[in-house]
Amino acid sequence: MFPPTFILAVCLLAGPLAAFGADSNATNDSKSPPLRIATFDIDATPPIDSLMAYDPVTNKWDLGLRARGIVLLGSGEPIVLCAVDWIGIANESQDAFHSALARAAGTTPGHVVVHTLHQHDAPDCDFSAEHILKDAGLDPRQYDGRFQRQVIADLEVAVRKSLQFSQPIAEIGLGEARVNQVASNRRILGPDGKVRAVRWTATPDPAIRAEPEG
Repeated sequence: MFPPTFILAVCLLAGPLAAFGADSNATNDSKSPPLRIATFDIDATPPIDSLMAYDPVTNKWDLGLRARGIVLLGSGEPIVLCAVDWIGIANESQDAFHSALARAAGTTPGHVVVHTLHQHDAPDCDFSAEHILKDAGLDPRQYDGRFQRQVIADLEVAVRKSLQFSQPIAEIGLGEARVNQVASNRRILGPDGKVRAVRWTATPDPAIRAEPEG
């Protein structure tokens, strides 16, 4: 089975690749470079005892949390798509990721997309929250960005190295399949249209757990 970050990166690929490929085809002459793809993948697992969104890290495993993605190379500016096994990357942190990946790929921040898979439990990343808490004399807890900044630096190195091993793209494959018993509403409405119950991540109430899919 493919890891979630790989699946998300492939899903994110479809739209930009179609547009990028269309642009390349429009100028497809002997001087136009071929469409190419480079891939990168690093460990994004925090050290033991690091605070995550809910609890501290107690263990690590071989694969760990990943930060991985692709760089699309062709006639236009490179496009970077990155997926991270964290619970969130927000505010100044998004800017920092975009700037670093853009530098590494030789592109602009506007050509970079960074997504998190919202894993539970996983690291938070919000340098704005970190600054606010520290300025108020408070413990930044999971928003202490030392580890997160190291991941950004590691990603920048990985993206730059990946460009040396880019591969040509000959085809684009798309598919679809039905997914069963996954979708669920957080807020369950009653007959009056008002919220009558809330489904949390952990929902002990058997009646709420028995609600139909969706």
